[in-house]
Amino acid sequence: MTDTVTRAGALDAAALDELREGFRGEVIEPGSAEYDQTRAVFNGMFDRKPATILRPAGTADVIRAIGLARLSGLPLAIRGGGHSVAGFSMSDGGIVIDTRGMKGIRVDPKKRTARAQAGVNWGEFDQETQAFGLATTGGRVTTTGLVGFTLGSGSGWLERKHGFAADNLISADLVTADGEVVTATEDENAELLWGLRGGGGNFGVVTELEFRLHEVGPIVYGGLAAFDPAQSHEVIRMWRDLSADAPEALGWAVASITAPPEPFVPQEWHGRRMIAIAGQFAGDLEEAERLLKPLRGLKPVVDLWQPMPYLMTQGLLDPGNPYGARSYWRAYNVGGIEESMIDLFVERAAEIPSPLTAFIFLGMGGAISRVGENDTALSGRNVPFNMHLNGIWESGDDDDANIAWVRETTKAFEPHIVPGMALNFTTEITDADIEDSYGQKLTRLRKLKSTYDPTNLFRLNQNIPPA
Repeated sequence: MTDTVTRAGALDAAALDELREGFRGEVIEPGSAEYDQTRAVFNGMFDRKPATILRPAGTADVIRAIGLARLSGLPLAIRGGGHSVAGFSMSDGGIVIDTRGMKGIRVDPKKRTARAQAGVNWGEFDQETQAFGLATTGGRVTTTGLVGFTLGSGSGWLERKHGFAADNLISADLVTADGEVVTATEDENAELLWGLRGGGGNFGVVTELEFRLHEVGPIVYGGLAAFDPAQSHEVIRMWRDLSADAPEALGWAVASITAPPEPFVPQEWHGRRMIAIAGQFAGDLEEAERLLKPLRGLKPVVDLWQPMPYLMTQGLLDPGNPYGARSYWRAYNVGGIEESMIDLFVERAAEIPSPLTAFIFLGMGGAISRVGENDTALSGRNVPFNMHLNGIWESGDDDDANIAWVRETTKAFEPHIVPGMALNFTTEITDADIEDSYGQKLTRLRKLKSTYDPTNLFRLNQNIPPA
């Protein structure tokens, strides 16, 4: 490709025409029939209009797309599943590399590994691995893309038993800012693999990931139980106490949610706030029954915990996370759940303005804490709980109220928050958030960034500036 440049704020037509000559994928521009549908992302707060969307068919296309972005100087976004709640999947007036045309998955049941291309989402990946009774820690919403999820941590129901998705990452193929194809493993470019395990999309465009798989399913014990919110103190307290000694096979959360108008919910509870416990036990089914017996003693209004296919548990939260709704999220590590925090949880849950919003305590520990604090770019390995403020609503008229709830709840919980939280679940990311998340590892990450992206071409992400 010649050094054709762009006019300020616009993509040069000659440069784009030159890219088309050897591009096997799609080039989608404003005005095309597919443009609006292709630029739609999970978080409806971001209605961005790129100058062009490039959908590569393979690695050669990715190299050409990066070359165009580098020469143009326009902002570059990388889009897989489009689930970035911070809106990083799309750029205004820039170039988007949309990897959804790259859907290859290859499972090796003997080695218990799987390779997947960058456009695969977790529903597709789980479908293939479950054919062999295997899985790795995946997203709790099936339309989430593999790459952004994994590079940002990879929190899922299996994390207490098998670690984050990032912990199960064996290798990654990516294209760097200068168009070089690099493979990162424990033996080759090991420092890059260290950074990819939690450092986000700062170092290049990932084209393929390889994961370690584990025997899971096809049947696990999963579901959701919902209680009268008047029992919130009792339910949260019991969930907290059971979590302290729970087997690592149990991944679960307690949350304030709104009961859906479904047949399994008594009609008098439709549309009302409830306190719920959801998750999965990937172990002995009888042991799961014994573990849940104390909770059932609290007489839930709805009890859907039962043996079910692993694929079903992976999609349990899909209805509560509609694609295209407006989202403002924050997530934090907390060092414990004291009685005063339960009081505060109940108080703030009563003020939630949207029926789609979920206010969550998530159990951590287990395999997560067995990985050394400096073994990956991820921090906060030893915290017992996360807190998630998943503000979700439908109308732009309600932005102020819902964003205010998340911010005010954050302020109320500040004394209980501890550093090191991964940033996949945060909509508005500041420099202070980056420093808080990575801590002393930020210096090492900035050095790595200087090696693979010295000009910060890949900056629409949880950005780590070059040293």
